[in-house]
Amino acid sequence: MNRVYTPIFIVALMINIPRIAHAQCNCSAGVPATPISYYQSFPTTNAASTTVSFPQFNPSIGTLSCVSLGDTVTGVTTTSALNKASSSVTYKFQLTVADDLEGPAGGGISISNSYNRTYGPTTLARLGFPNDTVTYGPDTIINKEIGFANSTTGLATYLGAGSVAFTYSLNGGVISLQGGLNYTAGPTTNYWGAMKLTYYWCPSTILATTIQDFTATPSGGAIVLQWLASNQQPNTQYEIQVSTDGRNFYSAGQAEGDASATGTSAKYQYQYNVDPTHVGKLYFRIQETDPSGKVSYSVVVVVDPNGSGKGEGISYQTFPNPATNSLQVQFNSNQTGHFLVELIGTSGQIVQQKAVTLAGSNQIRLDLSPQPVKGLYFLRTTDLTHNQRYVSKVLID
Repeated sequence: MNRVYTPIFIVALMINIPRIAHAQCNCSAGVPATPISYYQSFPTTNAASTTVSFPQFNPSIGTLSCVSLGDTVTGVTTTSALNKASSSVTYKFQLTVADDLEGPAGGGISISNSYNRTYGPTTLARLGFPNDTVTYGPDTIINKEIGFANSTTGLATYLGAGSVAFTYSLNGGVISLQGGLNYTAGPTTNYWGAMKLTYYWCPSTILATTIQDFTATPSGGAIVLQWLASNQQPNTQYEIQVSTDGRNFYSAGQAEGDASATGTSAKYQYQYNVDPTHVGKLYFRIQETDPSGKVSYSVVVVVDPNGSGKGEGISYQTFPNPATNSLQVQFNSNQTGHFLVELIGTSGQIVQQKAVTLAGSNQIRLDLSPQPVKGLYFLRTTDLTHNQRYVSKVLID
């Protein structure tokens, strides 16, 4: 048996998946979409295919703009050939290894490449005699190759609370370029690598920076909504919207804006009469429409008109939003107890946190130091004394 060795340089594999350009992944007005990335590596295998799963994008975070997938793979191949002719033959062989990465059906992600290696000329003895076979390698045919693809179509495939699967597969074979057809040959490939899936998303709604101090306070069988509109435009319209699940809002009424000069501030109040049969929390927000037709929204405040215990009738707001240096949580009434405030990234990591004890006050301040990366976060405030939790979305600018 002949064995042909190719020099092998063993190096530590460093996963270096490039940052995918997201020129097509922009929100309105050309604002870059916010990325959420997931990394998965897979160990050395010689299976025909390997499947890697990632979490789907949670649509409650925002609107998915596009998806990017990058992979880095290394493949090492050993190739063997047997001469089956009745005489010695000088062969030249070509090895082809084709890889393919496919995302979920309809998801628009597909990456494929082909790699070739030529061996020989090598003289093999007649079948059954010494040196009638040859082994080439092991050779690094796929050397930390990097591939990537973007998709702006079929995004519904990536939405939900489950997972999406990407399958990496290898195909190919060995052919003779010289020496005829009386031979058998085949490769064995071990491969390993990693994948990076990135979701680029935009906020579902544009937050109104002019609406401040928005509160919802139970009063008998009604909820009294109050807010301050600062630096408003003349004839701005405000629509009060309500939801029972925090996602689907419908109009509950309107408030006409002040017709006075530009830049003025005004305080508004609206009484929402609660359906006596309603049970559970109510979510309120204000839709602001300026004279040019631009629509934006206040933060969402939550109140349980039928609640019991400490949580009854408590509403809150988070401001400023967007924020730069600090955030404040303001309750509609004074609180007493131990609180934990956490700034949480969209992938679930806690970025900052602060423990506070309130004794008859209604505000908690969280200084953003060091300042987090710009993007969407969740501010979670937990009343540890009374087992209440309040969560709101905030933009860090």
